[in-house]
Amino acid sequence: MVSTRVEFYPGAKGPLFRIIRTPEQVLAHLLFIAPLFEQANQTRHHISRSAINGYHHGWQTIIFDHYGTGDSGGELVDTSLVLWQQDIVKQLVEIKANSAQAIYLSLPLSAVLLLSDEILSHVDGVLLLQPDFNGKRFVQQFKRLALAAGFTQRKTAIPTTIAAAKKRQQTIEIAGYTMEENLLDQLAAQNLNQLTDVKVPCYWFEWLAQSEALSPGRAKQQQALANKSNKLIIQQITAVKFWQATELQISPEFLRQEQLLFSQLIAGAAEISGC
Repeated sequence: MVSTRVEFYPGAKGPLFRIIRTPEQVLAHLLFIAPLFEQANQTRHHISRSAINGYHHGWQTIIFDHYGTGDSGGELVDTSLVLWQQDIVKQLVEIKANSAQAIYLSLPLSAVLLLSDEILSHVDGVLLLQPDFNGKRFVQQFKRLALAAGFTQRKTAIPTTIAAAKKRQQTIEIAGYTMEENLLDQLAAQNLNQLTDVKVPCYWFEWLAQSEALSPGRAKQQQALANKSNKLIIQQITAVKFWQATELQISPEFLRQEQLLFSQLIAGAAEISGC
């Protein structure tokens, strides 16, 4: 029986919906950062499986919805990149204040665009699942797909308060998501250059078929992170790209590799502490 707690956590601006799985003996903590927009829906089932994976290996796992998304409070139009980062830092600080165990982040796909130096300063390592640090490309692809489907339109926000009337910020609706346009500008500005030295180990899972060659862009990102990180381990996953599947898919190969990593990290921590 998995010990699960569902709660609304007080985020920086409003409540964050969280699912916490806590084993009897907590050996480490793993905070899952959801990717953005439709990618959140495409990966939710797989993130839940990973969280159960971690739980059975002694990891406390925390899944949450960003403010303005999912079951958390607020609307997408009320949020910003900085606010999302503040919510992540707030949770990490609280975990650190109540536990001496190591803290890791799981960052699938576009979730990596939320990384900051401050966030990295509070963790002991990051798991990167097919990460793309190129925020400009992510936003361009997002807009292109929505435009092709006829789902993009601009509109002026209707002010509901005096403060809102003063702002009169333009919003954009893409694929059913209504947000301030500067949120996309903030995400487009995100890249590896926004991070200084990445002083924590990075475990990069790259989905790549056996016969497929790594693209120059991906190779460049991996090399750039290797230059910044004191430890970068890249693991190739040949299984289906579950986030692109037309129906819900699980990647058993990744889950096996992830379980192995969970065990290795715990064993390494025990060795360092002399347990």
